[in-house]
Amino acid sequence: MDILTYSKQLESRMKERLENFNPDQDEILKTGHALTFIREIIAELKQFASTYKFTDEPEEIRFFKEIKPVFLSQFFYYKKVFALRLFDSFKDLKTRQANYYKILQQLERFVQKNLEFYEYCMTNTTYLDKHYFTRNRQNHKSIDRDEKFSTGYDTKLAKILANELLKKYILDQLKKSQADRSTDTSSTLTWTGSKTDLIELIYALHSVDVFNNGTANIKVIASAFEDVFNISLGDYYRTFQDMRIRKRSQTPFLDILKERFTNRLSSE
Repeated sequence: MDILTYSKQLESRMKERLENFNPDQDEILKTGHALTFIREIIAELKQFASTYKFTDEPEEIRFFKEIKPVFLSQFFYYKKVFALRLFDSFKDLKTRQANYYKILQQLERFVQKNLEFYEYCMTNTTYLDKHYFTRNRQNHKSIDRDEKFSTGYDTKLAKILANELLKKYILDQLKKSQADRSTDTSSTLTWTGSKTDLIELIYALHSVDVFNNGTANIKVIASAFEDVFNISLGDYYRTFQDMRIRKRSQTPFLDILKERFTNRLSSE
């Protein structure tokens, strides 16, 4: 059996297994099982390749450019998704979203760092295939790379493919989280007063240690108020500094709060 036929059989097994996991199973466990199965499939492919002699150079190029990266990209993808889902299981919505954007930035940096090779692969260019996707063209220096099962660039291509899958996964998660936030009843309240007044209130509350026994910092508190009241406070630290040099009252909003609340207590 030639290696391309064997690879297609493995790919069919992998696809069938990944599509037939129990939908009710915990997502972290499901991803972990997928990762284990893909690792076993790659081990089988490596074992077959270790004794296989390619019939010609085009077959070798096709294997390292079109076949192996598909398997390896699935491994890289599920490994990153597993880490993401594990991270998400301990974090709140805002922290998860911040992490998603951070990873998107990392993916973008990877593209910029490998832009020439990225463009080569994504435009289906072929003139450097002998250099990128045959083993005898590479001078491997890494002690942990199996020279018989890698050209070096096939792994980089697999990471590119995995990153594209991961980008789609993250964008889907961000879209889902936005939908979750839109259905959150707490988001129906909108602050219609001035930003300065709200910042004044936030700093006052922070000053009396009423959140998390005084351990919550101003950034966390401000971010929570932004979420609850559908407002972007901008540079609230600078606004606070401006409050300190007010010529009249430094706390006009707190003053009016006290005045009107006192009047309410007297009238009701």
